[in-house]
Amino acid sequence: MSSTLKNCLQRLHLNEDKKLESEAQEIIGRFYPLPPKLFNKGPNCKPVIAIHLAYESLQMYDWNVKLAAELAGCSLKAYESVLSTVRKQLNIYPSVKLSTLAVALGSTTMQTYANTLWDDFIKRYKDTLTGAKKSNIDDELKLSCWKGAVMFCCAKAFGDKLNKDKLHQLCSCSLTELNKCIKIVNDVCSKQLAKFKEQKSTTSKKKRLIEEADEETNKSRKRANTAPVSGIVSMIDHRDYKSTRRYKDYTAWHTRMVDQLKLQISNQQ
Repeated sequence: MSSTLKNCLQRLHLNEDKKLESEAQEIIGRFYPLPPKLFNKGPNCKPVIAIHLAYESLQMYDWNVKLAAELAGCSLKAYESVLSTVRKQLNIYPSVKLSTLAVALGSTTMQTYANTLWDDFIKRYKDTLTGAKKSNIDDELKLSCWKGAVMFCCAKAFGDKLNKDKLHQLCSCSLTELNKCIKIVNDVCSKQLAKFKEQKSTTSKKKRLIEEADEETNKSRKRANTAPVSGIVSMIDHRDYKSTRRYKDYTAWHTRMVDQLKLQISNQQ
């Protein structure tokens, strides 16, 4: 298994990370109580899933699950099914924070609202449960898919749509699990999400009014910087007077008069 593990690490370009290799080797040791047929979905299923879980334990969240399934030698659905079973059997679940998801998804402005929605969800969801489900809810809510669902619903309420493929990989859960949690969060927190949508609408309206006011202010400034033109000034012809017909007529008349005076003076002499 050691050589197979090293080979898989190399194909994932992770062979130089000795800490990751050691962690993956330790996790493989924890697989022994599990039924061997669990990993029969693909020839490299066991080492790849061990690397996957080790990767998460070192707080790294950019695992490519599609590439992992391909290397494991099975379909994505089969890979996620085996991974889910291993998690449950060994109680290995990743711990992801809302702040980590916000940064990874480029939605840091959503973090405050996501925290509010998370607190609202925890309270309301617990109130809907009874019996054994309620007593085990704290362990269930440790699953990162719940935080992923809260981030998705929060972003959607404010008009943003997060990439589910990227989100479920960051949360180390299947797309089916994520969608299930999203539906529950939408149902349980419908009132809080409605408030977010209303807040978005109000904010958008204020932003539009501010933009319109700024545009009007800019127009006023342009008008103020333009020199006023009075009715009289606007009637003045600013062409060169020497090019006007009146001036040319005057010049011709003046020339004729001078010529006539010169002729009269000449005759008198």
